[in-house]
Amino acid sequence: MKVNKVWTKSPQEMLDYLIQVDKEMRSDECKPSFYIGKDIAYIREVYKQYVGLESLTEDEQIENGYYRLEIE
Repeated sequence: MKVNKVWTKSPQEMLDYLIQVDKEMRSDECKPSFYIGKDIAYIREVYKQYVGLESLTEDEQIENGYYRLEIE
């Protein structure tokens, strides 16, 4: 067994957040239909950018609730 870092947000929650932010920003490029056909890896990558995860350390990402540790 080992410890893994796993998302606390489901892909659907991430997608809903992206659509909400796009709507608030009135983005013409990213209407909800823009995400049709995109894979989960793409949604996760854009979510990371939107919430600024790259600027946080792994510890901060866990402490702020983006990830949790789970034994596999």
